[in-house]
Amino acid sequence: MAKEWRLLFLPECDMLDTVALGGPAVELQKNGPMGMSIVGFKETGVSLGFFQDIDTEVDLEKCKEHGVRVIRRLGVGGGTIFVDKNASMAVGLLYYDNFFPDMDTAFQKFGKVIVEAYKKLGVKEPWYKHIGDVKVGERKITGFGFAQVFEIILGNTILSIGEPDMDLFSKVAKIPPEKFSDKKAKSVSEWVTSVEAETGRVPSKEEVRDAFVEAFEQEIGVKLVEGEMTEEEEKIRQKWRAMASSPEHTFKVSSKKRFSKVRGDQELLFSRYKGRKLIVTHLLLNSSGKIDDIMFSGDFYARPDAYLWDMEKSLIGLDATDEEKLLEKIKETYRKPGWEIPMVEPEDFLKGISIAVKEHK
Repeated sequence: MAKEWRLLFLPECDMLDTVALGGPAVELQKNGPMGMSIVGFKETGVSLGFFQDIDTEVDLEKCKEHGVRVIRRLGVGGGTIFVDKNASMAVGLLYYDNFFPDMDTAFQKFGKVIVEAYKKLGVKEPWYKHIGDVKVGERKITGFGFAQVFEIILGNTILSIGEPDMDLFSKVAKIPPEKFSDKKAKSVSEWVTSVEAETGRVPSKEEVRDAFVEAFEQEIGVKLVEGEMTEEEEKIRQKWRAMASSPEHTFKVSSKKRFSKVRGDQELLFSRYKGRKLIVTHLLLNSSGKIDDIMFSGDFYARPDAYLWDMEKSLIGLDATDEEKLLEKIKETYRKPGWEIPMVEPEDFLKGISIAVKEHK
């Protein structure tokens, strides 16, 4: 008999729930059920990756002007995601960390689920591109990622069901040209696609639910049974909604906040470097050319996240032009047990520093 996981189908959520729905699993750990959530939206918003700098990724004034809510994902990497209430849905996944043997398998398996679900919705030849992208031809239809909190893994993906309001997205998001340096497409509208664009119709939320349930049961071998949150889980959800809307979480990575007080004898340098992932570097130098502070941000995924912050601290006091010492310090983080940062090498961080210094000169 197949294992049973709970399915939560919530067709009228807001952006805060993309973070809050994982709260009960995090707090209850293995005392809570494994399961999947499938949600629709009643508001339009922007979802930032956990490691993105809010100030370089979105225009907060424009977001406020157009009623677009900005939230930061919890632990989940990736880039800026636009959620159009008329065109987007989300799928969340939560499971115990020993369910899949490793994160690479989790990406491959969930990627296959998403591909098969899109096929059931009529999309022709969707395919999974490791790590975390599902594409149709060369256009992206979905991105997804995972975050680990103790013994629980949280997965999150935004689905492109209808054609989103790309004019609004272009007004509120700051999409750097480096994002497309390794792609044939040179703009977001050329880069993304949707079920509507591929099939000529927008499926109902119920159709989307059924497609994902069938695909998940088919690929993972687990039966999904629709249910509801317990009273205890609902209390935790509300607490996490408050956390997700707090300035502490939303501005966790903020260059304006981090570098709000730059002295006259300091200079703040900046660079974007696109390897396989985008590395954004803010580099604060003193008059001797040594690093007083540094902040790395971007669309990458990393765990444990504390290791990234420790790596930044380890570079303070070093000469910004001493690439040998900088690289050795960066590599110390890569030698720490449990460090994972797919598609980002130590040299990518060094390149971000080097570009910032060279462009300044």
